[in-house]
Amino acid sequence: MRLRIYTLIFLMGLFSPWTVQANELDPRQEARLMATIMNENIPLEKRVVALKTLYSDLLVDGKIQRSFCVWDMLGKAGPVYATVEDQRFRSLHYGLELTLVPYTDEAKLLADLKNGRCDAGLISGARTLEFNRFTGSLEALGGLPNLLELQTMVQLLANPRMAKKMEEGDYVVMGVASLGENYLYTQSAAVLSLAQLKGKSLGVPLYDKSLEALAQSSEAKLDQRELLAVVDRFATGELDALLAPIVGFYIGASGKVRAQAGIVNLPLSQSTIQLVGRKARFPTGLAQILREDFLFKFESYAQRVATERANIPRSTWFNVDAAQQEALTNSLAQLRGALEKQGVYDAHMLALMQKVRCRVDNSRSECRGA
Repeated sequence: MRLRIYTLIFLMGLFSPWTVQANELDPRQEARLMATIMNENIPLEKRVVALKTLYSDLLVDGKIQRSFCVWDMLGKAGPVYATVEDQRFRSLHYGLELTLVPYTDEAKLLADLKNGRCDAGLISGARTLEFNRFTGSLEALGGLPNLLELQTMVQLLANPRMAKKMEEGDYVVMGVASLGENYLYTQSAAVLSLAQLKGKSLGVPLYDKSLEALAQSSEAKLDQRELLAVVDRFATGELDALLAPIVGFYIGASGKVRAQAGIVNLPLSQSTIQLVGRKARFPTGLAQILREDFLFKFESYAQRVATERANIPRSTWFNVDAAQQEALTNSLAQLRGALEKQGVYDAHMLALMQKVRCRVDNSRSECRGA
């Protein structure tokens, strides 16, 4: 896969001006060009020529000019923005000139995406549910227990046959990357399960429907705020526990968390970042090429998370026994099913997740006879 995408980037630089205007194409030509772009079995150089021919009417000064609004809690200094900056340079090879706009306020980015100030936005997967229930369900509780399973799923989503599932309403999802996982954080190693939080104060990111449902199941007193605000309240000891992505913890709690506090070492769900664009600004073929390019960066995003995770002291992680792991897995599966029935999660995505889980580890009880 990596070789194929490197080749794609190289070939895109070989073909310069787009000489055929879209208004000169008849419907049959357009259909053939689209079929070429979306066919992974066709040589990459032919896909590139077809892409540039089909969308030549989108050119301004020889490029398709689009704005990417990027949510990074650290703004331009953050790891997410740095990765997208690299993508901006690669995109020039296939005729896409990106203007990157950093946001530390994700709610403001969402507003600007909706009002058209952003052509596309790189946002948290939990908030992607608002734009695409299929890919937003990637963060379903217990759906993808580890990074390998998430990477396998992202590879599936980059397949051209999945293109229609990536579109919903006025928006299209053009990439998915890992931001680590969601965990339970507690002020003491004496509290290692949700069942022990009944009546205690529990922080949850304001927008995360999955973590909110999990928190409600614990019968704790919920405190819902924007991610960094709720992490800060936990770090300063104002909250007994926290449900949040690991990226929020190491950015928001670094150097502030109490010595006895820690992370229960059982991932609750994946935490992702997803590129959501306005469909009118990113036609199907262009969105497909972006997804393939984004897949190329999957390991880069994952490595940045791993680097930050390595800075968390080992003593901060609270390990649990096999019985607790099994109990949590069962609880997450029940909640996952309930949220599917409520229409929060996409049923097709959950079915694909089970196939991926069984492909990675067919010893799971759910895989018997599957």
